[in-house]
Parts: sequence; structure tokens; C-alpha cells
Amino acid sequence: MDILYVSKLCSKKKFEEIFISCQIKPQQQAQKFHHLFVSGLAEHEDVQVTVMSDLPISRVNTKRIWWCSSSELENKTVFKHLPHLNMAVIGHIIAFFTAFFTTAKWCVTNKKSKKYIICDVLNLTISVAAKAAANLFGVNTVAIVTDIPSFMQGYTKEGEKGFKSAFIELYTSLCNYFLKRYNAYIILTEQMNRLVNPKGKPHIVIEGMVDVRMREVSNLLEDKYQEKVVIYAGALHEKYGVKKLIEAFMNVSLKDARLWLFGSGELESEIREYEKKDSRIKFWGMVPNKEVVEKEVKATLLVNPRPSNEEFTKYSFPSKNMEYMVSGTPILTTQLPGMPEEYYDFIFTFNGESVDDMAIGLEKVLTMPRDELHWFGDRAKKFVLENKNNVVQARKLYDFISTYVCKY
Repeated sequence: MDILYVSKLCSKKKFEEIFISCQIKPQQQAQKFHHLFVSGLAEHEDVQVTVMSDLPISRVNTKRIWWCSSSELENKTVFKHLPHLNMAVIGHIIAFFTAFFTTAKWCVTNKKSKKYIICDVLNLTISVAAKAAANLFGVNTVAIVTDIPSFMQGYTKEGEKGFKSAFIELYTSLCNYFLKRYNAYIILTEQMNRLVNPKGKPHIVIEGMVDVRMREVSNLLEDKYQEKVVIYAGALHEKYGVKKLIEAFMNVSLKDARLWLFGSGELESEIREYEKKDSRIKFWGMVPNKEVVEKEVKATLLVNPRPSNEEFTKYSFPSKNMEYMVSGTPILTTQLPGMPEEYYDFIFTFNGESVDDMAIGLEKVLTMPRDELHWFGDRAKKFVLENKNNVVQARKLYDFISTYVCKY
């Protein structure tokens, strides 16, 4: 089976190059999610994966204008990085045509094999180009949907107007239009299906996955930080409950407790002010994911304060929860409607989402015996490694594609 995986996923070498060179660092979670999927698929002997990538950069990240195309073999996976002109309109036009012809060439090259194209639909320009070429050659396309396009408007700052607002509205409309035209769907929660797949085409729920190689990473009690270190790693937005988390932590009475925050977002300047008010709080900024995971393994508690009453939470499963669980350090989270019941035996949850509720939850878990916390985190790690590792999840996708995906 040949698979063309259309996204902004780069090889590890290319992403490291981009990460180092960009003043504003690109987000890492999407890279990690798609890389786990691709590497899981590549583990199957009869699967050859080619990744067609539009680089995850914009004028926000870097002022560099031109990036040349490149190809790279990483393990069994071929990465084709498209040329990238870092300009708003003409850049998208070039990306569309290069993606179209790259896809067409791939279809011709693999004309005698069983083949499928998987598109990250949030990367509109190249996914539409790949879909157009797939239609021309009669190749089935599968949409991978990690977020609902109409909710993405809410991720921008309130009151934002002008060209950016108009662009986001146009992007959302086009996404919703093309989203309904794939042959099958990979979604994170069952609730997503009614929105993205109204015609009832084949779909599979894969809420996330963990890196199977984390089996080799030990989480030892003797290697833990001496202080009670609580870590939040992700987007630093009030919408995600981060401000509530910080204010709740400041109400925790434990002198040896620490709150470490990793990531970027609108709250950065406020977080620096909180650092001045409470010396137990530390803002690390954007740090390579490998380093974040190393600190998660040594921490006492990992926390996700995402509000459960927001509409978008029904249609998402935070990838950070999977990363937290596989670290072997216990996780404390809100009760998210998109999280399957099977996870609740392996996580701590807040009993309410007010600042006071969160403070009580933090203090309760942080005062538990260290060995009991370690045992609880180890159970969660074993659960996700056995049932949700990227090879197992990719096998589900492989079986789904082989059995259910047919041309509409």
C-alpha cells in the first residue's frame, strides 16, 4: 500500500532547522501528532509513506522570503518539502500548483499499486490541491481532522479586525466546503462526525497516540525533582484555562510547590507579571519538545486546565494529555467531554473548574505520598503504551482504509 500524507509535517532534521532559525518558534504539537502517525504507518512492512509538506512557517515566524524544495528519507518515510514563498497571496498560489503537480506525479508513479491520499484538511491550500489531483486520477482521499475549522476563529484575539479577520472567515468557509468532499474521515472524537461528515461516509475515531519508543524511557522515583513541580505545556491562552490555573496555584499553600509553564500565547506578558508576584512560578517559553518531555518525566504532576464547558472541547482530545500520560508522571485535568471513559481510571480530575476548585485539586494531589503518585503515573503509562501507541493506532487506520474506504 502506498500512502501520500499531505500536511505541514517536516522531517525531524528540517523542523529542527526551522525551529532554530525562526525568531517566533513554530508550534510543535501538530508536528508531533502527525509524525507519530506517519512513523506508526511506516512500521508496517507493506506500507510506503510519502509525506508532501508545506513548511510550517509564515511571516509571523521569520522574515526569510524563500525556502527551496528538498527531499529526504527518514527511516522508511520519504519527505518531499515543497518550495515555500513566504508571502501571503502569491505564496499560496505557488503552494497550490506545486502541491497539485507533486501529487499528480506521485499518482502516476504509483499507478499500479493500491494507494490512498491522507490530507490534513486544516492545511487548506495543499490539501485542496492534492484532492484535485486525486480526483483527476481516481485516487481515494481520507481527511484527517484534528480541529473544527469554524472554531479556529476563536483562537485569534478578540476584537481583531481587518484583513486578518476577513482571511480567517474566508479560510473557514473554504475549509467547511471542501471538508465534506473526502471519501473517508479520521477524527478525534465521535462528536466530530456529525459536523465534518454529514453524509455518513466511513470514519474512524483515533483520539490520539503516544510514541512507542517511550517504553525505553524510565520514570524513576529517585530521579524526580525534590520540589513538587507542576508542569503545564501548551498554548498559553486564557481560553484554555491557563490564567485560572496560575491563580489557583498561587492559592496553594505548599512552599515547595513549583509551577512551570512551557509554550507561547497571549498570556506571556501576564505570566511574567505572575512570576514577580510568586517566586514559585517559572515561565520557560518555547522549548524543544524533547526537552519538555524530559522535564515532564522528572516532575511531580502534569496539569491540563482546559474548560469543559467550551463548545470546542466536545470536538477535541488534547494531544498533551497523551504526552502527559506516557511520561509516567500523573496527570490532573478537567473532565473533558471528548475524553472516552476508559481513560478516567488512569487520571486525576478537578472537582469543579473555578479557581478555588483548582487550588483544592492541586493541593490534594500534591500532598499525596510520592510513591503513591509514582505508582499512579506508572499505571497510566502502561495503559497508553499498550493500547494507544502509534504503531497500534496506525494499524487501526491501516485496517480501516483497507476494509472500508471506497470511492464515492
